[in-house]
Amino acid sequence: MAHQHHCTEHHEQDHHNHIPQDRKILAWSFAVISGYMVVEFVGGWLFNSLTLMADAGHMANDSLSLLLALIALFLSERKQTWFALLNAASLIVVAVLILAEAVQRWQSPPEIRALPMLGVAVIGFLVNVLVAWIMLKSNQENLNVKAAYLHVMADLFGSVVAILAGLSAYFLGWQWVDVAASALLSLFILRSGISVMREVLTTFK
Repeated sequence: MAHQHHCTEHHEQDHHNHIPQDRKILAWSFAVISGYMVVEFVGGWLFNSLTLMADAGHMANDSLSLLLALIALFLSERKQTWFALLNAASLIVVAVLILAEAVQRWQSPPEIRALPMLGVAVIGFLVNVLVAWIMLKSNQENLNVKAAYLHVMADLFGSVVAILAGLSAYFLGWQWVDVAASALLSLFILRSGISVMREVLTTFK
């Protein structure tokens, strides 16, 4: 019993030791993602590119998730759980939106402008790789940090999907790859969201 109490105490102490480092990691990640999001949005507005503005929308979702996780680290553990629930729910919403967009595109496939799409996707991929690498040093046991990390990973895979779709459209003329890969991506995000949601709900019991 004493050993169990010691373990719980050690775990709590370990959890609190991670918090200052996690705050710094999330703040840096938020700054990088938000900075690129603004650049993309302005670029999309200036060049009249829907691809750029749509990707900026995905980045905005990442920014929101990172901000929620960062705010949560300043709150009590009980309040952190509610934020984690919100973050997990937003992963599920993102998955449903991507799937709905994939179905719509399957019914009326738009002509993909491959080169601008590839340019955006490659830069987005590099930005997400940088943020994912920064976040690897964070405490993944914290459900808010985990959900934010999954948002970034989902966007990273989204960039890979866009690169594959852009290459397929440019070299092979395959427009369907974008839709098929997006549908697969939405299932991966949905699985991640449900997984975090289950973890969060067990902490309420």
